[in-house]
Amino acid sequence: MKCRVVASVLILSVLAGCQQTSGTQQQAAALTLAAENLGQRQMQTRRFDTADERNILAACAGVLQDLGFTTEETNLKAGLIVASKDRDAVESGQVAGQVFFALLVAAMGGRADPVWDANQKIRISIVTRPTGDRSGIIVRATFQRVIWNTKNQVSRVETIDKPEIHQQFFEKLSQSVFLEAHQI
Repeated sequence: MKCRVVASVLILSVLAGCQQTSGTQQQAAALTLAAENLGQRQMQTRRFDTADERNILAACAGVLQDLGFTTEETNLKAGLIVASKDRDAVESGQVAGQVFFALLVAAMGGRADPVWDANQKIRISIVTRPTGDRSGIIVRATFQRVIWNTKNQVSRVETIDKPEIHQQFFEKLSQSVFLEAHQI
């Protein structure tokens, strides 16, 4: 009886995985941007009214340095800067939860090895490009973080989509571009 139940579950699982979608539907879905993607791109992008891309990249590098980032990669011809900084990722609530769980397991005679987030690397990628009419420069900044736990394993990789972080970066960049343009 048990074998029939297990076999039935396996067959149903295989059949459920065989759902057909047409190649055209898959292609259309792959090339369709969700509405939130447009909002996200707008948050990550600013236009500067200068045709001097080198000046914009220099201002970006200066702002990143002021914010404590270390430049990892630059390609001026491609309009690319990648930088990062390391930060502590310990959250007291997460630690308390893991310790409480370990104590609870120990009280029941078990053994638990508590693990929590320990370190993180925050990365920013900046890509610049001229506008279509070459009258300005478009700057797109994307932030992400990689988090390692106490066992030095990557526990999360996530995009940072907080509007205030992008806003702060672009405000500082606007100030820097202004100062560079006026050689202050």
